[in-house]
Amino acid sequence: MSHCDNNWNVNLVRFLPLALRIYIVTWNVSTKFPENISLNKLLGLENRPDQDTALPDFFVIGLQEVNAQPQNTLYNLFKDDLWTQKFKEVLKERDFVVIKTEQMQGLLLSVFARRKHLLHLRQVETEYTRTGLGGIWGNKGAVSIRLNVYGSSICLVNAHLAAHDHMLEERINDYERIVQEQKFHVKAKETIFDHDYVFWFGDLNFRLTGEATTSADEIRAMVARDELKQLIEKDQLLLVRREGRAFSQLQERLPQFPPTFKFEHGSNDYDMKRRPAWTDRILYAVNENNYRNVRLTAEQTSYKSHPSYSISDHKPVTSEFTLKVNRKSQYNVEHFRNQHNNRLSYKLAMRNNTDVHSFDDLVTDLIDYGQVYEDTTERTISFKPIELWLVGEPNTIEYVIPNGFDEGNADWIGIYRENFTSLSEYLAYEYTETYKDKQHQLNEQQLQHLQNTRTVQLTFSENVSLPLDTRYQLLYFQSTGTRGVTGLVGISDSFAVEKRCPSPSFDEID
Repeated sequence: MSHCDNNWNVNLVRFLPLALRIYIVTWNVSTKFPENISLNKLLGLENRPDQDTALPDFFVIGLQEVNAQPQNTLYNLFKDDLWTQKFKEVLKERDFVVIKTEQMQGLLLSVFARRKHLLHLRQVETEYTRTGLGGIWGNKGAVSIRLNVYGSSICLVNAHLAAHDHMLEERINDYERIVQEQKFHVKAKETIFDHDYVFWFGDLNFRLTGEATTSADEIRAMVARDELKQLIEKDQLLLVRREGRAFSQLQERLPQFPPTFKFEHGSNDYDMKRRPAWTDRILYAVNENNYRNVRLTAEQTSYKSHPSYSISDHKPVTSEFTLKVNRKSQYNVEHFRNQHNNRLSYKLAMRNNTDVHSFDDLVTDLIDYGQVYEDTTERTISFKPIELWLVGEPNTIEYVIPNGFDEGNADWIGIYRENFTSLSEYLAYEYTETYKDKQHQLNEQQLQHLQNTRTVQLTFSENVSLPLDTRYQLLYFQSTGTRGVTGLVGISDSFAVEKRCPSPSFDEID
């Protein structure tokens, strides 16, 4: 191999796929509050924060039967619910940020990400489907969050399906309704199974067959004898998947832990009023061949229950996955051309490849075969340094919009405390100026200007009140509206705020 060939290989290393770890929790908490319990063991975080060296990249928390009494619903309008707060207390010490939370009555879904990934999470959107009382009531159903992670799409579904042994058909109907009704606004990713990765978890309420022949006492005895392999063959979810009646697009490593329902509160003893069953599950699907020359994979590295948690009649279940995501370089074609046009390695490649007649042909060929990416969704806004922010006065900021950036019709910039722990913690915000609604009024030259890199100014009102005892950051959100698609695309450096010293009065002047 020639020296030039070595240069070629080194240059393409940056385009290899990226592996990310995602840790999923599902738990029916039986309307209990997270008082006097530690969540560290549940999250696999049994070291001190400064000793955690192998943290996941994402934590996904799916809860069912969260206390949804009217007084708590009102409280949650102004603050995170108590469970989200409890998880946040643990994870903020490890620099995780709440990306999104969605709640439908007792169903709660939250996604936490390491801070370093924030600018690579795009097109975040939530959905929910009610299935209780024929779709009228939200005590059963599903909430979901979809997002792009380094260009790959992930859909997370937290579901609570119909209960009781004999309600198998209702559970199947619930599943079909959720799949049919959940529609997203991201092009080509409108349904759950359009996504690269799907994780479906929750209290799915599937029980064991043989209600007339296998009693609760017999199931408990089989569990005591560690006859889990024989018992799982009676599992309704396993059977309907094999028959193709529901969940057949998903896969699951069969549980090797005892049934997670139903327990006496405060103990590890089964409540014999119900037949024990694996109601709490985590399933997944991978569309392996969504990209040319990149095979997506999800390696499930753990799947277990946590019997030490006894506040509920369910035991929590967790699973960890390592995903291969289709990470894309921020090089665009023009940058690629300018950097490599005179490289001997490319001239040799053009000479030796009979199908390549020009540099443009070579670039096109490399892009088509997945070796060079141009991902427009990874473009970011950059803020100019804020030298001085004065409280009680208008403050004008400047930011740079990159070439070809697609502004949303509801983009906004929020003010956050430095080291914020949730994207919902903004202290104030202003909508940016967008030209989408004005395009019919602009001439061709003005429209072209909008596609070029440009600097924009935005003024925050003098009514923005910020405490003086901390530092702040600006966050730019690309958004299509209240329940639309949102992504964080810019974060400023931190800055301090000051209050202008008052002018001296006449009496103070000598």
